Amino acid sequence: MSKLILPAISVLAILWGPAFAANQNWNITEEGVSGIKAAQGTWSVNTDADKITGTANLQLGNGNPLTYKISGSVKDSTYTIEMSDRTDGKKGCVWNGHVPTGADKSHGLIGQAVCEGKVKLIIRAGF
Repeated sequence: MSKLILPAISVLAILWGPAFAANQNWNITEEGVSGIKAAQGTWSVNTDADKITGTANLQLGNGNPLTYKISGSVKDSTYTIEMSDRTDGKKGCVWNGHVPTGADKSHGLIGQAVCEGKVKLIIRAGF
């Protein structure tokens, strides 16, 4: 009986494996458009097909923590991520990230986030 169970479990794991979401930690740097670092930390990212969800845990330049939720999608190597419930009070922030010119996705992404009030941030994500 046990000789049949292990192969059956292995087959199920192979068949269901792609359906499970992938989890990664991305190293994140947020900067003002002037180039001044605003925060550094990580995004805990869950990807399921083209959907992205997760949380951010960063530290502001003054040492205070910055947390928020992320959700969005990826299409044609362009990431669109909404950042909600930011503890720094920024609202309506949406990041459009892409592979830097002349690089590949294995090194990370860069893009601009635009928030309400025309606040703009440059966000770099490294894997």
